[in-house]
Amino acid sequence: MAALGQVTPMNNTLFGCTEDCGDCVHAACCQPCHLGTIAQRTGTGDCYGTCFVAWLIGPFYPCYAKGILQNALYRVGVNQPIGCFECCLCNAACLQCQVSREVNDRQAAAAVAGPAGSQPQVIVVQAPPAQVAYK
Repeated sequence: MAALGQVTPMNNTLFGCTEDCGDCVHAACCQPCHLGTIAQRTGTGDCYGTCFVAWLIGPFYPCYAKGILQNALYRVGVNQPIGCFECCLCNAACLQCQVSREVNDRQAAAAVAGPAGSQPQVIVVQAPPAQVAYK
């Protein structure tokens, strides 16, 4: 984790679509649906609700997407701010792909590392009491 005031940048490039072509095609074909999947995976929103709101607001989509994507990055430990250039003037689908790849990479790394200082979980199962049939 970065010290207070330090920026933790993304590890993926803006135009690195060749790293995950399927994700790129998803974002290019339906940006609101792709945004919904990012929100669902990071816990920043519901997939269908985010998709519906993104579709509903039309021309204000880049502003809405910027907020969802920024929250998704915060949830995976990236505090690099997303500027208006990347979201509004640049291709929003490319930005969504970049954030999606970053979320995938950081969630995979966290799954491999496991929680810090965690112990193996012990599960205790107790059998139900025996039932005796009487005549």
